[in-house]
Amino acid sequence: MKKAALILTILFLALSLSAQDNTKQYKIGDTGPAGGIIFEVVGNKVWECSEIIGHLPWDKAFKFCPTYNGGGYDDWYLPTKDELESLYYNLIKPGLIHDKETYWSANQEESMALWGYNFKKGRPGLYGAAKKLAVRAVRLFEM
Repeated sequence: MKKAALILTILFLALSLSAQDNTKQYKIGDTGPAGGIIFEVVGNKVWECSEIIGHLPWDKAFKFCPTYNGGGYDDWYLPTKDELESLYYNLIKPGLIHDKETYWSANQEESMALWGYNFKKGRPGLYGAAKKLAVRAVRLFEM
């Protein structure tokens, strides 16, 4: 009887601990689970960016980001223009990180011009695909 009560108590404690919400609440500027910097939090959705991972032409940047394995995660991608703008306004402009590079985005115009985002000027611009711009990968995860 004592053995059964002990087993039930251990089982109850184990289930109670696993049912607790142990998820971290992230805020802008925190380090994410993959080691990147959190730059956007909307509800339970969180975006983190990598450090600069190189200066590449657009096609190589677009192909490389999904193969990036930062922090052991394989869900990285080349950010959109809007994600770069969010990164600029949430990290660069308030001075949480200092960066004056121009980055490739995943956005493309019909004319084959490609969008980048200039952190020195704080605005997007169009660039030729052969130009080597800085690259940061981003990933989206849920808390």
